[in-house]
Amino acid sequence: MKKKTLVELRHIADRIPKQCPCEIATFLSPICKEWKFAFLNGHLVFMADENPVLVMPLTTIYGTLRVRDILYILCNNGVLHYFDRKTHRHWIIFLDNTDEDIFGCMFN
Repeated sequence: MKKKTLVELRHIADRIPKQCPCEIATFLSPICKEWKFAFLNGHLVFMADENPVLVMPLTTIYGTLRVRDILYILCNNGVLHYFDRKTHRHWIIFLDNTDEDIFGCMFN
């Protein structure tokens, strides 16, 4: 999958519903193993080679959306994370366009 544009990602973010931490856990639990993440003490923990690489408190997540092989996680601060299931690539984008490529692509 190629990196999406800011306009495309803003349209996707508009489709993400507001979810409480329980709804987020319920939505993500069935796909944890396949997408290489786990839940630990109210946090979503992303694993790479069995080592935690990103820890995200559930209370900081606005909502989630899965579209085919892409998982989108919108945070309360306007940051959108998106993950490709096939390649395990992870992108981070600031939807307010403060610095579109500050992190670029992670988890190659």
